[in-house]
Amino acid sequence: MLENDFKLAAEVFKDKDEIQGLTVGKSMLPIFRDNKDIAVVKKITAPLKENDVLLYRKKGKTDEYVLHRLLKITDNGYLIRGDNTYYNETNITNDDIVGVLKGFYRNGKYYDCQKSFTYKLYVVYIRLSYPIRHFTLRAIRKLKRMLGV
Repeated sequence: MLENDFKLAAEVFKDKDEIQGLTVGKSMLPIFRDNKDIAVVKKITAPLKENDVLLYRKKGKTDEYVLHRLLKITDNGYLIRGDNTYYNETNITNDDIVGVLKGFYRNGKYYDCQKSFTYKLYVVYIRLSYPIRHFTLRAIRKLKRMLGV
C-alpha cells in the first residue's frame, strides 16, 4: 500500500507524467520496506506486460491504492499479487489501474525498473521462488497448528 501521495495519482497524471510516494505496508517486501522506500510511478504510455508493478485502486475501495506485480494477462483482466503475499487478485481491469512503477529509491539510490540489472535479477528470483516460499509458509503454519503454537 502507499502513503497518501498516490491517492490523487489519477488527477496528478492529468498534468504530470510521474509521481513519487513513500511505500507503506509489507505486501511488496523485500523490494519495498514499510515507510522507507520511495516509489516512482509513471503514467501508462505502453501496453502492460507481465512483471510490471502496477498502481491500482483496490476493488470496492475508492481511496485505497496498491502497488503489486502483474503476473498474468487474462481475458477477464489482470492477475496481480504482492511479492510478499500468497493470494492472487483477479479481474483487475484497465479502469482500476492508475500507473506503472518506473523505478524506486532505496537508501538514497535510484533503481530504474527497465535498466537495473539488480532489479531484473530480483524479479526472476521472486517469481521463481514463489512456489517454494508458498509451500514452506503453508508447512510452517500447519506445523504450528499441530503443535498449538
